[in-house]
Amino acid sequence: MTDQLESPRTLLAFDGFVLDLTRGVLTAEAREVVLRPKTTAVLAHLLAHAGQIVSRDALLTVVWGDVAVSDDSLTQCVSEIRRALGTVQADMLQTHARRGYVMATRLRPVGPAADPSGLFTPGSGPNAATPPGSEAPMQAGSRPRSRVAWAALIVGGFGLVFSAAAWISANRLPAPAAPSVVASAEPSSWDEARRLLAEGRTAQQGDGTYEERLRASLPLFIRALAVEPRLAEAASEAAFVHTNLRTTGASRDREGDLREAERFAALAMAAKPEASLSLASQAAVLRQHRRFAEAIVFYERAGADPTRVVDRANAGVMHLMLGDAESALLPLRAALLEKPVHQFAATWRVYLGLAKLMTGQPDEAADDFLTSTGLNFPVEERLFYRLVALQGAGRLAEAQALDTNLRQRDLALLARPLRALGMSDEAAYRARFETAVLAPLHRMGWAEVGR
Repeated sequence: MTDQLESPRTLLAFDGFVLDLTRGVLTAEAREVVLRPKTTAVLAHLLAHAGQIVSRDALLTVVWGDVAVSDDSLTQCVSEIRRALGTVQADMLQTHARRGYVMATRLRPVGPAADPSGLFTPGSGPNAATPPGSEAPMQAGSRPRSRVAWAALIVGGFGLVFSAAAWISANRLPAPAAPSVVASAEPSSWDEARRLLAEGRTAQQGDGTYEERLRASLPLFIRALAVEPRLAEAASEAAFVHTNLRTTGASRDREGDLREAERFAALAMAAKPEASLSLASQAAVLRQHRRFAEAIVFYERAGADPTRVVDRANAGVMHLMLGDAESALLPLRAALLEKPVHQFAATWRVYLGLAKLMTGQPDEAADDFLTSTGLNFPVEERLFYRLVALQGAGRLAEAQALDTNLRQRDLALLARPLRALGMSDEAAYRARFETAVLAPLHRMGWAEVGR
């Protein structure tokens, strides 16, 4: 099978086009069109049976095998092929109602010297025209000039048929996403990697818990990197998955997640060191190492990108972790003003509430803990902070009602360690947390909290 895939027979030539089965690229003169793997397989099978009607059932069986797909999947591939052929040659692929499809063309053999580089003028790149002196494409309806040429065509044609069939069998892939025809000089690996990157990001917005969505997205980012290791965005997203699992307490292997985050962040920085996502992934790793002062630098550089509000907010969180609550207020407020419904907005608001408690603003802080549960903070912990804020603001009736409510809850939930206390080992942070949060709680009779 390897010899077949590497041989010249992986190039199928017809009517001025060349289909490269290995790369999934259809070339016509100076234009390249990148095809999805399933579309390439459909076109290859139709070319292998050029001039014959191929039923829809046959195509579904050959290309998708035992995978159950709708007829629409094949229809999308056919439409993509017609767009790739262009308006002039679109009718080369004919539909026969209730019978199937026909490629109204003939294959021409590609000689032993023909390979992907030999199809173009040296030094002119992948979009160059076929060099002078090479074999001109055989137009539909034309005839070989001799019996020898006719025999060569037959032999070459059978070789192409067997090669195409073998290639299709070896390259069955999952059902395709929505069709996309891209006229580009970039390798098709970039397009496939970007498709996987987009699927990973979509998975993070899907159903399930935040942890489930993170874990669903990770294999897609890893596959994108396997296809194209230079895709810094995929490396960054993979790093974020591992750091977010640790930050939210969902990690099943904290050391393993940290190692993987470091590896992916390093890949991102090596591929695109000044990209905002690369900088943010490096900041996220530094955050996991509790090197908050260094992380601030990377978060602020990443946050210079107007779209990266999350990095500007995280710079504020890093200030808080260093015990500099005053410097945390502005970026956290700005982030919430800019993106009040961001997926991390609830978490930012809890951090902002803590910064307000540490800077003597309990009345303003109280409502920050009423938000829906932040990803980093259990409900009971958030309510403890609200209790402190209400007491400090002199809203005693509300404080008493909340205190009574908390004491009716499961004591095991109330006795677990406070997440916010464990987020930083900085002396300044812990001193301010002790003064602003723990001391008031202990005075209210919650002596076991934070111990």
